[in-house]
Formats: sequence, structure tokens, C-alpha cells
Amino acid sequence: MPLLNSTTLKNMGKSSFIHTHACWFGPVERPLLGWWTAPVDGVPASGIVIAPAIGYEYWTAHRTLRVLAEMLATRGHGVLRFDYDGHGDSAGESWDSDRVTSWRQSIVHAVSVARATGVRDITLVGLRMGATLALTEAQAVGADRVVAWAPITSGKRYMKEMRMLGLSVPDSVARPVAEGTVIYAGTVVSPDTAADLAQINLEQMEPIPSARLLLVARTDHACDKLATHLVAGGGDVQLEELAGAETALDTPTEGATVPTEILDVITGWIGDASASAVAPTVPVPPTLAKLRWNGGEIIEEVLPLGELELIGVCGRPASAAENGTVVVFLNSGSEPHVGPGRCWVEYTRELNLHGYATVRLDFSGWGESPDLDHAPGRPYDEHCIAETLAVVAALRRAGHRRVVLAGLCAGAWVGMRAALQASVDAVIAINPQLYWKPGEPLDIRITDTAVRRTPIRRREARLGRWGLWSLLDAMGMTNYAGRWLARLVRDRTHVLLLFAEGDEGLVYLHNRLRRRLDRVLRAGTIELVQIPDIDHQMYRGWRRGEVVASMRIYLDALPDSA
Repeated sequence: MPLLNSTTLKNMGKSSFIHTHACWFGPVERPLLGWWTAPVDGVPASGIVIAPAIGYEYWTAHRTLRVLAEMLATRGHGVLRFDYDGHGDSAGESWDSDRVTSWRQSIVHAVSVARATGVRDITLVGLRMGATLALTEAQAVGADRVVAWAPITSGKRYMKEMRMLGLSVPDSVARPVAEGTVIYAGTVVSPDTAADLAQINLEQMEPIPSARLLLVARTDHACDKLATHLVAGGGDVQLEELAGAETALDTPTEGATVPTEILDVITGWIGDASASAVAPTVPVPPTLAKLRWNGGEIIEEVLPLGELELIGVCGRPASAAENGTVVVFLNSGSEPHVGPGRCWVEYTRELNLHGYATVRLDFSGWGESPDLDHAPGRPYDEHCIAETLAVVAALRRAGHRRVVLAGLCAGAWVGMRAALQASVDAVIAINPQLYWKPGEPLDIRITDTAVRRTPIRRREARLGRWGLWSLLDAMGMTNYAGRWLARLVRDRTHVLLLFAEGDEGLVYLHNRLRRRLDRVLRAGTIELVQIPDIDHQMYRGWRRGEVVASMRIYLDALPDSA
């Protein structure tokens, strides 16, 4: 298994060199993707399996769990982070049934692959739903220790919150789903999954024999009753009530920060690993896997790309011949490469089925790529453009005939900017906010942007109705975004502007750049498509089929010279 990511960290005054491997494991027919972080020297004697949250908290806390894994690896442990079946990069679709059982089985598979490295003891660390599952599965997997951080103690109460925060799937959708299905930040919760979740009540669970337990509670969500219940069952329980979890759980990825004080408590409780074990004689899990998707088969491989060795999950058709085009999906906002609500995974796998190669890319400081002094990654970071161009060059050297960039919001902006600086065959720009330029404010929520821009938008619309912007454009006084579009047309760069109907970025183009937009659309190299009833982040999963269909139509029609 190739070395994909190496990091030098300092812990307790000592420098420790660790590395991270991507690995596929679990059932051959439904493999899971994990990230194994361990010291470079020797095989760890202690294995730690980190079970993530689900839904929105999966994205907001991604950076925090990666930092936790690296901190534990500097203390000598081997640490496996993983995605549940049907979640993140792992196999399976969000619409699959029997989700709770599959999540539990994912923990079993993760512990199995950790044990296969030769470790002598296992610690389960879980966050939110991951904490709940770690407690319920600890006995089944023979865990020696459990860290449950902000566990969901009542599945029934959790589902009530999901229904309040999520979106109800309309009965009229083409995909057959049961009535009452809810989507929360792209995560599908069907009625049978909701019923299984409602059965979870940690304060009535069976005691966990032999395992030591650390409960890390939020100051606004006490775990006293759970701790009392576990102690009454004979458990060795330590309860810590700590502030700071909201920076990783309640804050969008664009503004999320790592609660280092909480991580210090967790790593301190786990402690240092004992001496390294003897190297095992078992096969190392692969970085490549064949996946079933929507009735077909694809292949995905985790690879370092370019001189900076940025991490990309590279997909291709398993049976059909590739058509020579690779579509690179850039980070959206500050989210990792799976995309908002996992839509990058869905879009790339659908494109793979139709002959397109794809890359789900992490910039430095995002997701699984090396930090290179850029962590945590933030929208519109300047280095993203240079890194995009470096990956484009690497893919051309690898033999791809055409390279197409795809991004959403800030990722779309980066893709279009990169196309101005070097030869890119095409850009699929989803909901680009072309009003933004370096130096302007950055909002961590798109709703905050809409509120902040309300007076600006009204002024743009009013002056647009008076014809001021068109007059200035005709006089050669085109604004920043207008000059940008004009250059793309002049360079014959093909661009698909793919907007959610009524998106803030689309309203800006109509209000402020109507004359310029009409001119560039008539030129033929830039197209504009609106998708009705889809939100900015594309959490409405029942509308994603139309989004990827628009991508396919556009890609299939690209001229050979593009």
C-alpha cells in the first residue's frame, strides 16, 4: 500500500513522524474506505477505531477527527478512521435500506481490519452517532476501551431533531421511496431507518463488561444519567463535561475549528501505546476497489496527484472503455472531497458508469491531503488555483486527453479562475458566486450571504432596470465578473454555468451583467442551465439525477477540440 500522506507532529515536546494510508476493506461486494494513521517505525501494539458522526456533523467534524487520529498516532497508536456503508466514500447508496444495521456492521469490519495489523488491544472512539454505535457494539467487537464523545442517548429524540432540521422527500419524486423519508444534509433517513434509530436508548442499554469508558459530554447536553446507568452495570466510567464541541459540531465547515482542549483530554485518557508489536503476516488492504453502483460496476483508487501529492479518489468504469475525458471535482466550500451531502460521490460514480474518468480532489489543508501550512482549508484560498493547475498538468501527463474541472460555489469560482490561467478543456461551474472577489467578506453560511447582500442586490436590480449596467458595459466599463466572462469567451474556454433556480449567483448575473451575459451566451462556448427545486448545497437528493444528467449532456456534446 503506497504512502499517501505523511505528517510531522509535535506532541508533549517530542517530534514524531507518522503516515496515513488509504485502504479499502470489508465485504468484497460492498467495500468500505478507511484511513490508517500510524507511526512510521514499527507496527503499533494498540489499535484505535474512530467511528464518525453522520449527516451534517460528518462534514463539520471531519478535520477534528483527522487531527485526533494524528495526535493518537504520535503517541504510538495505529488509528483507523472510516466511512460507514452508504456514507462518505464507502460503497452503497444513501437510499439503501437497513442503514443502522449496516453502520453497526461497518464498525465490526473496521475493528477486524485494525486487528489484522497485529495490534493487541482495541479502543473505540465515537462522535455523536459514532459514539452511540461504539457503546452498543463495544461488547460484540471485544473493545478494551471506549471513548463516547457527545453520544446520542435517545434515538427517538434524535429523529425528532432530524425531522425538524431535514427535508421531507416529496411523494412525487421519480425514485421510489417510502412515504415519510427525510433527508438531512444529504443523508437519507427512511421510515425503517427512523424506526431502528428510535429503538436506541443508551440509558437502558445492557452494561459493557470489562471495557473502560470515557464519556465526554457537552456542557449543554449532560450525560449524567447515562454515566450513572453504566456505573450501576459495573462499568469503569469516567465522565468529563467539556466546553468547545460546538466549534466542530454546530459550525459549518467554512468556520469550524478543532476543539484541541477536548482532544487533549481524550488522548490523555487513552495515553501512550505500549511497545510495537511484531509485524503481522497478513495482506495489506488495497487502495483500489471495485464497486457496484446503480446496476453497474466502477473502480475507485486513492492516489497522490502532482508534485504536492494531493489526495484524489480516482474513479473509472470497470468494464466500458474510458472516453479520454477526466472530470476533476474540486472541494466545495471547506468540505472534504465527498462533496456537500455526498453529492460528489454520487455524481462521479454516475459519470464513471458512462465512460468518464473522475477525480474527487482535496486541496492542501482540506480532507485527506497534506496540510502544507494551509490547514484548515477555507473557501477561495489563494493556493487552490495553483494546486488545481498542478493537478491538471499531472493528469495530462498521465495520458488524459481532456481535463474538465467541476466545482460548486467557491469550487466553481476556483475552477473558472484556473481556466483563465492555463489551458483547461472545460469547466462545470455549479452555483458560482461571481460577485465575490479577493478581499471581500466571507460568510460561513450561504443564508448569511443572502442577508448581507440584500441591500446590494436591490440596488443592482434597480440600477439594472434603469439600464445603467448595460450602458456601462457598452461603454467598455465592464465590472470584474464581466471581464472574467469576456476573457473565457475570447480564450474559447467551454463553461457550463449550472445554477439552482433562483440562486444568489444567478440573480447577480441577471441583475448586474444581463447585457454581458447575453453576449457571452450567444458566443456559444458558455452555456447556462437552471435546475428547478434544488438547493444551493444540493441537499435535496431527489433532484440530483437532473443535475448529473445535465452534466452528461454537456460533456457528451463537447467538441473534440475542447
